[in-house]
Amino acid sequence: MFPVGQTVYHRTRKLSGKVQECVGDIVYLMQDNGVEIEFPSGELTAAPPTGKRVAPLVPVAPSRVLTDADITPEHRKVLTSIPQRTLQSVALLFERRPKAGRFSVLDVAQKINFIADVTAVPYRTMKEFSDRPGELGLMMARGLSLSSRSST
Repeated sequence: MFPVGQTVYHRTRKLSGKVQECVGDIVYLMQDNGVEIEFPSGELTAAPPTGKRVAPLVPVAPSRVLTDADITPEHRKVLTSIPQRTLQSVALLFERRPKAGRFSVLDVAQKINFIADVTAVPYRTMKEFSDRPGELGLMMARGLSLSSRSST
């Protein structure tokens, strides 16, 4: 099977992603755009298909780090929609880092950037699911579990 974190490619479709988990014969992948997909392992390969350009299923916007000048009331609203338990877990991860200080003193942009980084959920997805905090929390929990494993 494929190790977690390895980039794999679909044999016949122009899809690729990083392995998140393997359960039996099913491989769960995270695409660059944050979409999780699954395939039987026999449909995947570790080598990119020759002569074919492999791209994510959906075009990905360039990664962008928010600054304090970018913050609008909408950003603040999205931040408040993140489940409290998720924020507590993110804060713990932040404060365990050497010389990190307290998560609570970060500005909104720094908090959103850190949350997006450790949960692997981009701001656009946070915004899209801000009215469904349960689903948002589940998405973020997956990224948090991976971040927690790598930080220990």
